[in-house]
Amino acid sequence: MNFNTLTPSAKVLKKLESYASGQPVTNKDEPCIAIINAADWVESRELVEGVKAGIKVSGGTVFVHSVPFFGYANKINPMTAKIAPSFYKNAVSNAGAIIKTNMIDGVVIVSDCDITTAGLLEGCLQNNCPVMVMPLGTVALQKPTQVAARVTSGQITSIQGDEILAELDKPKYQTSFFCMLENLGFCVAGASKSKRGGEIIKTAIETGRQAVSVTSDIKHPRKILTKSALQGVVDFTLSQKLSIGGLDLLFKLFNASDVKTPADYITGRIEKVSGNTVHVTGTAIGGSGYLQYSGNKPETFSGKAWVYQNLEDADNALLGGSIPTNSVVVLQNCVGMDVSAFAFAVEGMGRAKEIAIATDGVCEASDVLTVTMISPNSFENEEFINIQNGDKLTIDANNGRFNSNILQKEVKTRAKRNPIKKQIFLF
Repeated sequence: MNFNTLTPSAKVLKKLESYASGQPVTNKDEPCIAIINAADWVESRELVEGVKAGIKVSGGTVFVHSVPFFGYANKINPMTAKIAPSFYKNAVSNAGAIIKTNMIDGVVIVSDCDITTAGLLEGCLQNNCPVMVMPLGTVALQKPTQVAARVTSGQITSIQGDEILAELDKPKYQTSFFCMLENLGFCVAGASKSKRGGEIIKTAIETGRQAVSVTSDIKHPRKILTKSALQGVVDFTLSQKLSIGGLDLLFKLFNASDVKTPADYITGRIEKVSGNTVHVTGTAIGGSGYLQYSGNKPETFSGKAWVYQNLEDADNALLGGSIPTNSVVVLQNCVGMDVSAFAFAVEGMGRAKEIAIATDGVCEASDVLTVTMISPNSFENEEFINIQNGDKLTIDANNGRFNSNILQKEVKTRAKRNPIKKQIFLF
């Protein structure tokens, strides 16, 4: 604990708490930094050691904690979008408990999970604790093993596997959320980029060093999450053609920092900032969504709906050749989930002009025409959840429309028969 940051009376109380909790009493003027590991330990071990080294060479002491993270649960059960709010809330409380129990001066989050990272950041925000984030490379790191398994099992050919891996390894396949955090100043320069080997370890060491620095300067998250920073990160996201899905998580943090984000804030900025994003409405969704693209503005796409309740089933259908040309793949029950891997698999197989995607999840911009963040989402008994296989869907980028051939009367009839799966709160 760095007692020099406290008032004289608070210093006495903290020293008493330190003795009572059995913490070592030497070097108490050194900043105490907690590394919160919210990633697979095998993949993140070297990064954690790099951050530890950076903290120690800068004169800090280190505590390492591991917490449950949403990305791991999603690997176990693709339907865990239903419990995403629980993981967020659990991450908030975990960060608070770690900070208070160990009298932490600062935190470094090692993670590749957007939802858990955002929750941990809010926990630090609530406790006025300086924080840095060290991203675990890109979300593509976990994909080579999955692709190799499908090649081995005969689901896809080795040539198809190589094409998918080549697409996943492109620099654009990054988690936009971490790019936004870097833009705000929660990550060191370049930390959100895809890296391998020694370069990412150097970044981890620098993250540890800066964690000690921001702790010494008392750089609380509230000093980062300002009104001007909100407009800056939204404009950055749109101009850099990043996935706007991460903004939903950032808005939670800004709201927790008493910076209000109006419901139409993104739509208003889209009109002012040139980019690759279109605000979409229409009869297929009832409310609204967003369409993003990586190249030239796409033309109208029409096709039959192929509906999937989870990403695993959609992956198997795509790689097994079960999705025909001129199909709109409807990914339901994906609230809070990143479906980018599916979009880039379509692109890697050379089918970007044959297949479109519609989802209530989030997705990076790709060559695949994709309507994301659809609202009302799958947990509300409205138009989107009642789309069925064979419905004719049309995506019109020029006019910002996503329409279906199903009459409103038929939607209401389907809604009466549809047992909606509610979001589950575990914590």
